[in-house]
Amino acid sequence: MRKKNKQDLKREGVREQLWPGSGQEIWDPTDSEKTVGFATVSRLLPLVNHLIRLLCKKKNISGDPTAAYLDLWCRDWGQGIITVTDENDFAYSSGYASTRAVRTWREHIAHLVAFKFVRVKKDGNKEVGQVLLLNPLAVCAQHQAADCVPEEWWSAFVRRAKEIGAALPNAHGESNE
Repeated sequence: MRKKNKQDLKREGVREQLWPGSGQEIWDPTDSEKTVGFATVSRLLPLVNHLIRLLCKKKNISGDPTAAYLDLWCRDWGQGIITVTDENDFAYSSGYASTRAVRTWREHIAHLVAFKFVRVKKDGNKEVGQVLLLNPLAVCAQHQAADCVPEEWWSAFVRRAKEIGAALPNAHGESNE
């Protein structure tokens, strides 16, 4: 957990003016004693998910694997590896509840592998036993270098990265700072 900085305190002041006492109703990432059950994800994840949907459209892939991708991020403990204990649980948590839930989940994981956002390893009889989450910023840079990214998406991505102070790696994963 990180410590509160000047901007945190400023935003807290505004929040308390607008919603007095609301500090008890929100998630405070700086409160390590009370805060459990939360994952750290990139503030660029909405744009990363947008790119995944664009890549699906470009490849004429039906379905949207971004719910499965978000679920994986929410299961990461910070080491980038997720053990798939029960594919049914993963599928349901990703929003797939039909009789084809696990099949759809597996297909969406395969798309994430094809787009190089994750890697997978088999585990016993499970096709997807271990998942490695790759740095989504580096993956996006690789897609941009391969000319697979619309210019307007890349522009929005770069601008948002600058706003939040994220260092965008180049196509080789090296930071451009």
